[in-house]
Amino acid sequence: MSEDRPPEFLERNRRKTLVGMLLVGSDAVALLAATLLATYVRFDRLDSYAGFENVGLVNYYQISLFVAVIWLGFLWSEHLYNLERLTWGAGEFSRVMRALAMGVVGFILLTFVIKTPGLSRLWTVLAFGFAVAFVTLGRLGVRHFMARRHRQGRLRRRTIIVGFNAEAQGIAKTLLAHPEQGLTPIGCLASSRHDVLSLDYCTGTLPCLGVSRDLVDVVAANDVDTVIIVSSAFDNDVIGRMIGELRGVNVSIHLSSGLFEVLTSRLLVREIAGLPLVTIRPVSLSRGNLLTKRVFDVVLASAILVVGLPVWLLLAAAIAIDSRGPIFYRQRRVGKDGEEFDMLKFRSMSVDAEERLHALQEANEATGPLFKMKDDPRVTRMGKWMRKFSVDEFPQLLNVLHGEMSLVGPRPPLPGETAAYSESHWRRMEVPPGMTGLWQVSGRSSLTFEEMVRLDLFYIENWSVGFDMALLGRTLPAVLFARGAY
Repeated sequence: MSEDRPPEFLERNRRKTLVGMLLVGSDAVALLAATLLATYVRFDRLDSYAGFENVGLVNYYQISLFVAVIWLGFLWSEHLYNLERLTWGAGEFSRVMRALAMGVVGFILLTFVIKTPGLSRLWTVLAFGFAVAFVTLGRLGVRHFMARRHRQGRLRRRTIIVGFNAEAQGIAKTLLAHPEQGLTPIGCLASSRHDVLSLDYCTGTLPCLGVSRDLVDVVAANDVDTVIIVSSAFDNDVIGRMIGELRGVNVSIHLSSGLFEVLTSRLLVREIAGLPLVTIRPVSLSRGNLLTKRVFDVVLASAILVVGLPVWLLLAAAIAIDSRGPIFYRQRRVGKDGEEFDMLKFRSMSVDAEERLHALQEANEATGPLFKMKDDPRVTRMGKWMRKFSVDEFPQLLNVLHGEMSLVGPRPPLPGETAAYSESHWRRMEVPPGMTGLWQVSGRSSLTFEEMVRLDLFYIENWSVGFDMALLGRTLPAVLFARGAY
């Protein structure tokens, strides 16, 4: 470690070792807990035995340990402990699912090869289900631990951005706005021909540390951990030269793709005739996939509806006591392909809210065609609490069951809002609107209209059932901690 390295920056190899150990430890505990819980659920006891033809009785404690080790091996084979190849979110979840499924298949095949068919099939299914849930939750915990440490200014990575154009500025602003990612940009490098290519978008955002020709010297002088090369700022031969110069230097090298609307799980690097090409897997919004999404919505919405019924009754009583008017509020919204429908909510405003809207337009705090007001005088006392935790949205489960909405999707706009839509804005209505979505878990009311549209289009471009499940998982903490809510 460099003697003058600030204490908040941990040396690169030590940081990788720390995070890798956290992930391995979290997964090991999760897998053991999953297999032991499966044993208890299946047999109502933990000290149960399985009879094997060539081995005899084997305790499920031993089986649990053996299966956990196999699963850890498959998780390792999916590069889930390699921080350079680890992607958080939906991409990570799909790789976890694949690794655990392969582990189950491998273990079943192994029992047939060694002729030990005495393992309970129900135990295997339960263990797999619990493993998926526990490993995902454990990794979510590690991610939140790391994000909290990063926000506290710990375990950060000194990062330089090689480029001085608009894309470089966008990358710099994004990293500065998201300290939880752990990448702390300390400066940019201009093109070696900056006297000819007078692009300067980074001044005012980050200092210029030199030119790209001096990349290796700048890395050494500033104790850099991570280098981000902006692909749009240089010719291919220059990029190749810089990557070659960094060969053997202990830094992480990232090359921006410029594909800001594409999820990383859709990207695949392939070599064709010696050319490294980035392949983008297609997103199929076919009838079959939409049917899968519909079945997923109906099953989960029905379960939430049944479990949450007592809460519904309490909220209905509280609304009736708090202010006069109906329990539910119907609002005309625009759904898939521009079709209008009545969206249901628990009433959180006074009954004359629509009539008072015009008088409040000057206090509008939103951009674009939206209306948002932090201290809206039309909101009731009960309504403020419901809106803070988004429980006024519960009745939209009925819209989901009716087929007008989905659990996950773009926010359904008001007819008056769509009057100001451009052609690109209308693209967000190519799928059913949702109760939650990418914009809700990315800032909710704190986002601008254009940011909301960009996130909705990103969701549409990268839709999958796994992505929906990941967003539903991220919605719960966003609601519980009332992040970005008015």
